[in-house]
Amino acid sequence: MSAPAPPRLRRPIRRGGDVAPARKPATATPDAKPPKRDAASILTIYAALVMLAPATQTFANLGALGAPATIFSVMALLWFLAGRLTGRLSLDPGSSSVRKAMCVFTVAFTLSYIGLSGRSASPLETQAADRALILMLIWCGLVVVASAGITERARLEVLLRRLVLLGTVVAVIGIFEFFSGWQLTEHVIIPGLATNSDPAATGARGGHLRAQATTTQPLEFGAVIAVHLPFALQQAGDAARWGTGLKNMLRRYGPVTTMIISLPMTVSRTAIIGLVVVLAVLMPSWPKARRRPAYLMTLVGAAAVRVLVPGLLGTILVLFSSASGTSDNSSQARTKDYAGVAPYIKQRPWFGRGPATFIPSLYRYTDNYYLLALVEVGVVGVLAVLVIYFTGIRAGRLGRKLSVDEPYRDLGQCFAAAFAVMLFISATFDTLSFPMLSGLFFLLFGCSGAYLGIARSEAAARARAQAGTG
Repeated sequence: MSAPAPPRLRRPIRRGGDVAPARKPATATPDAKPPKRDAASILTIYAALVMLAPATQTFANLGALGAPATIFSVMALLWFLAGRLTGRLSLDPGSSSVRKAMCVFTVAFTLSYIGLSGRSASPLETQAADRALILMLIWCGLVVVASAGITERARLEVLLRRLVLLGTVVAVIGIFEFFSGWQLTEHVIIPGLATNSDPAATGARGGHLRAQATTTQPLEFGAVIAVHLPFALQQAGDAARWGTGLKNMLRRYGPVTTMIISLPMTVSRTAIIGLVVVLAVLMPSWPKARRRPAYLMTLVGAAAVRVLVPGLLGTILVLFSSASGTSDNSSQARTKDYAGVAPYIKQRPWFGRGPATFIPSLYRYTDNYYLLALVEVGVVGVLAVLVIYFTGIRAGRLGRKLSVDEPYRDLGQCFAAAFAVMLFISATFDTLSFPMLSGLFFLLFGCSGAYLGIARSEAAARARAQAGTG
């Protein structure tokens, strides 16, 4: 028998006298790496800008919208839209609940903005409403990029680890300020930026300089740390992630310890309420083997704060004990807010006077976000805010039910705890009016949608695997 003829090779196509190069096979190489710029990487840059750049400093020509993180978030949204147009990014239906909630939020605030034209608003109010509408669109972009752009568990966990690291840095700065009396944002100005508020206006309380770090004031600092704390606790409790040795122990428990220590240094009730809510939501979901050491560490931590900072716990206890009396100026001011804003609420109860238009220099301060939202965006707007909070809690709880491994189930409870913190502390100060806290909140809100979408995808994959083997 004669040998078989060799296979014929396709001749290269000639175009214009040149030989077209042969195309390489489209198979991935074993050492192929994931893309350098995905949603988790983009959002990491945003988180670093919003947390490490002082919130009181902006580009002067852009005013309140000139924060570096705000400008970068617009670029992140454009990056996502370009990915959508080219077909490289898609919207996962499993994570759509947070985007639907943002649609409700956007419609409510837009209707309030439209209603502003029905009254004689001052130029200052009109400018504030314009900024609020732009900021709302930026928040929508954060939610969309996070919820639709993060589709893998590993990338979500990477982003959350980086958020905890950044939160730890902010907590360390706050602790340094408390003990040294040297306020960072009062002395450090980033070239090209200008300070748009007085960072030293918060002063001291009970003889202690209140921790503030890169936030605008101690209340925002305490809220930012309290929102990060659940994820630091979850990462510390994931024993499979860490090895043995002193270095790994510091990496495991250092962020948790630093954040918890920094919270009382705000000398505010808001920070303590945030800590209590976090523990109340998380600890019942832990196994007994983990709850008992947590109780012990809580007592040890309180004793350590009492020894290291004499008088601090006493000052905080006085704040709570005087809250119901007549000696606490803060509580008295909050009580007077209700009567002070009632006439404005009666004028426009359903859609309010317009977003961000209840300016303290024109009217009065309101240390209660629900009350402020009732004035500015009305009953409809307050309901839209509650939809956001409860959608985040639901995403965490539902994702927890769909997950099978314990660390990922714990992560769902962490999202529920973070949004429960926002739900409660919004009654103690105007939470979403602060730049760092609001930016991080909507970033985490988008991440909760990504978490639920990933949990649904993994549950569907398990169901298909079981059906294939059945």
